[in-house]
Amino acid sequence: MPTFSLNGKSLTAAPGTTILEAALAAGIEIPHYCYHPGLPVDGSCRMCQVEVEKSPKLLIACATPIAEGMVVRSASERVEKARRSVLEFYLLNHPLDCPVCDKGGECPLQDYTMRFGPGGSRYTEPKVKRVKHRQIGPYIVFDAERCILCTRCVRFCRDVVGTGELGVVFRGAQSEIDLFPGKQLENRYSGNVIDLCPVGALTSQQYRFQARPWDLVKQEPSVCPGCSRGCSTLLDVRHLERKGPEILRVRPRHNGEVNGYWICDIGRFETLPVLGRCQIRGPALRRGEALEPVAVPEAVAALGSRLATLLGEAGPGAIGIIASSRLTCEELYLVKRLAKDVLGTPHLDFRVRPAQQEGGDAAEDHLLLRRDRTANSEGARRLGILPGSGGRDVAGMLRAARAGEIQALLIFGEDLIEEAGLPEAAEALAALGLLAVWDLRETATARRAHVLFPLAGATEKDGSFVNFAGRLQRITKVVEPEGAVPSLGEVLGALARAWETPFPPASPQEVFPEVAADLGGDLPGDLQEIPEAGVALPSATP
Repeated sequence: MPTFSLNGKSLTAAPGTTILEAALAAGIEIPHYCYHPGLPVDGSCRMCQVEVEKSPKLLIACATPIAEGMVVRSASERVEKARRSVLEFYLLNHPLDCPVCDKGGECPLQDYTMRFGPGGSRYTEPKVKRVKHRQIGPYIVFDAERCILCTRCVRFCRDVVGTGELGVVFRGAQSEIDLFPGKQLENRYSGNVIDLCPVGALTSQQYRFQARPWDLVKQEPSVCPGCSRGCSTLLDVRHLERKGPEILRVRPRHNGEVNGYWICDIGRFETLPVLGRCQIRGPALRRGEALEPVAVPEAVAALGSRLATLLGEAGPGAIGIIASSRLTCEELYLVKRLAKDVLGTPHLDFRVRPAQQEGGDAAEDHLLLRRDRTANSEGARRLGILPGSGGRDVAGMLRAARAGEIQALLIFGEDLIEEAGLPEAAEALAALGLLAVWDLRETATARRAHVLFPLAGATEKDGSFVNFAGRLQRITKVVEPEGAVPSLGEVLGALARAWETPFPPASPQEVFPEVAADLGGDLPGDLQEIPEAGVALPSATP
């Protein structure tokens, strides 16, 4: 491998590595705008110019491969003068929007200007005026005056997504980014241009003017629960004294084994409002035609009493359990223990949709999206959330409910009627003597429950998911649920204790060693020790 010198430091890198890539890998900063490791090299911003011995002119580090014996300087007087000149040109027509710009405080143009800029402007002519706050797609607002034409957004749409809605129009000082005629920026990954933009030219319609970067006191690593890909994410959290912590922004977290540098718009903008937080404020019992709020102990006691009566009269075969693969591995493990050790029923399944069946999941496009819109189907399959000997699957349980053979269903996190759209679900649920539902929202299924429990959302609990490729990843509790929202472990543990049946501990941290033993592989003994990139589980046994 070639060895070269950068600012007097000897570095070695693989053949074909550029000066910029080698410098970044070694922790040496070379300012840049247009370069991004997930995009083709463009070399248009000229910020990464460096001095290479024996070269008559400065070279751009992003497009110059290293060579054996090369001598490079990124902080010489010649380089710094060129860098100041480039920044001066960028600032000629750039508006003084920093106090109101969403990028202010996390803006490379601000940072580089303060560190490497000229310190003042010699420009006295009127600035070129361009379009401001133009909505170019359902999620994206464009401010052309702030744009520095790095073309990251253009290359992303053209070379990564393949939709090519954006391009550079006009020439010279009039050049600017624009949509192709008749198009909108509405591909399913459009939100990534917000992260790519090194200035405040492309901003989020949802996040715009909501907070300053220094208000976001925590950046919590998490996993998107929107599909079986399980993209690695960062949740930006603001904490206000009157409101407490709130998640204001979802961003991709680089994970080369899962999602690279990107996430889809569904995961960025749409998933957490639905799956992130519980909207039910406490348990409820059906009295007559209405569900009436009750305390947690009363709801647990009522469910336990009705289940005990049913077990005594009809046996465990009259009870079925449907558990969503949106639950964490730890929650699914507890549901399995409830079914097998407490109730003794063989009727257990998670496969509500065709995409959750073995072989039913597949890529929905060439990037990230998967057909299975739940995060943990592979985890459910590996943990054995499947019918036991003589047990029924979801469709079989619904048929048996209509026939009166199954008299009680416990449904965890699934809306069989509207979201899953099972045609026989409404009739089957109406025939039950007991319907207990755990859910985040008052869905059509939840509204039919005899006993309703709130279920913590994806940002309100610790746990783990296994994605379609068998990679175990960890989610972290970011916010507290509002109202009386007991953990699933607390409710199921209370049921088991009422029947004096041994049951695992309630907390995800305590139950994880048992989960790890079920999943197999070389897993850490502590949930918190799962690395941020996740752990690859051994291939599933066919």
